Amino acid sequence: MADSSGGARIIADYSEWRARDYFQTYYSEVVLPDEQAVLAYQVEVLRAAGKRFGRGLEYGCGPTLHRAIAASKYAFRLDMADWLADNLAAARDWLLADIDNPDWKQFTQYLLACEGQIAPTNRQIDQREAQTRKVVRGLYLSDARWQQPLGPQRNEFYDLIVSGFCLDAVSDDQRVWRRCMQNLLSMLQPGGTLIIHALHRCRAYKCGDRMFPGADLSMDDMQSVLLDGGCTQRSIDVQVIPCPNNAIYGYSGILTASAQKAPG
Repeated sequence: MADSSGGARIIADYSEWRARDYFQTYYSEVVLPDEQAVLAYQVEVLRAAGKRFGRGLEYGCGPTLHRAIAASKYAFRLDMADWLADNLAAARDWLLADIDNPDWKQFTQYLLACEGQIAPTNRQIDQREAQTRKVVRGLYLSDARWQQPLGPQRNEFYDLIVSGFCLDAVSDDQRVWRRCMQNLLSMLQPGGTLIIHALHRCRAYKCGDRMFPGADLSMDDMQSVLLDGGCTQRSIDVQVIPCPNNAIYGYSGILTASAQKAPG
């Protein structure tokens, strides 16, 4: 966003955030190539684990459900948390809706294809979304800047955490991002799995007609913060997925990563 004199972009405060703007910008029409890549990556990591996780958390869910739908087959319980009440209200509306709600069906169809169902039927899509509605147990307001983002009772509570395009968008200050990452990892059990996505080398991203902050992250930044957070070096996988067509939104690449926390 430019100021009225045509100068530098103005970075919006999250008091200006509108969940519907985010959905309309990135999710309302097609499964964009960057989302195809990160969903395929999430499914690949979850399938490779070879088990069903006991307690999962999607942290920074925003107003989206596709990451929860992807995780629901692989966890007995899934909680969702976000900083903004508007985002959680959008998630709650979908969770309480019936199977005819169309918002995420194209994403469900895509992730089922990633799992090997090349042409999933409407019934299979509905079954996966129904499974998600059963698996999601709690929606929580949370701030990743808090030392215990979901309270002391959630310390080392989850054996799976998924977070997409959240912590890197809290602030343009990488020190804030690093603290948020440490706080997030404090909720992961020893031996637990983290799957995380962030915008690569993004200083600000577009939502509606506003620009919101980005932490300008590199592969090295992600690698180092995972090591500092107690993940084993051999388990850390960090990749950059180019998406040059998304430069109009403020970024042209995606960081996607996974890691396991060191056993206790």
